[in-house]
Amino acid sequence: MTTLIAHVSDTHFGGPPDARARAEAVVAHLLALDPRPDVLLVTGDVADHGLPDEYAEARTVLDAWTGPKLVGTGNHDVREEFARRLLDREADGPLVQVLESADHRLLMLDSLVAARDGERIDHGELTVDQLDWLDTQLSADDRPTFACLHHPPLDIGLGLMAPILLRDPERLGGVIARHDHVVATLVGHAHTQCATTFAGRPVLIGGGSASTVPLDAEPYPVIWEAGPPTLAFHLLHDDGRLTTHWRALPFPGDAGA
Repeated sequence: MTTLIAHVSDTHFGGPPDARARAEAVVAHLLALDPRPDVLLVTGDVADHGLPDEYAEARTVLDAWTGPKLVGTGNHDVREEFARRLLDREADGPLVQVLESADHRLLMLDSLVAARDGERIDHGELTVDQLDWLDTQLSADDRPTFACLHHPPLDIGLGLMAPILLRDPERLGGVIARHDHVVATLVGHAHTQCATTFAGRPVLIGGGSASTVPLDAEPYPVIWEAGPPTLAFHLLHDDGRLTTHWRALPFPGDAGA
């Protein structure tokens, strides 16, 4: 049985003025598919400032998707408000989560570093407890599994992102390398449609709902808010192969700005 994962990232509700309309366009696209994807994955930066009204807006839009859904934190999120408003729980530490079906699992890590002295921290970190949790989860079940988090664990050639990636990624790589049934690592943060390799497996960045970060050499703004909303579709085949399709959606605005 094939599995289709719709991978959305970086909605940034409360940030760009059209962030909600962009996210609504993404969700509407998913709802129009027949058949629909098996799961919706959102890899962080749901809100731009981590405010309660931003999460209320996000919940309204994301709850239009009534199928299985896994939503993780990003550096723009505030863990306590995220947990309260989106997960209906209190945050008692990093928000690790599991979403599973008969034939695959998604394990969500929480690479958010809490703000210090009121200043947002943009790089990512994973605690030892999270890595132990991931190792335990992977050791307990050999179904095909995706490791999910916000921050890419290695350089992807974007100057804006280079200083704010996942710190100490080799620790995560060591866990993934021990488990052959990890299909890929699915991340966000970089606002780009991108594929690379980490710990011998694919790393797939879901694109950016709110904006795009182009290559340094491209003739666009460093954060290209006029670019189209983008997302990824990850297709896990019966034979274990993984195919990814990225999609840029039509959206009002000057795509050349």
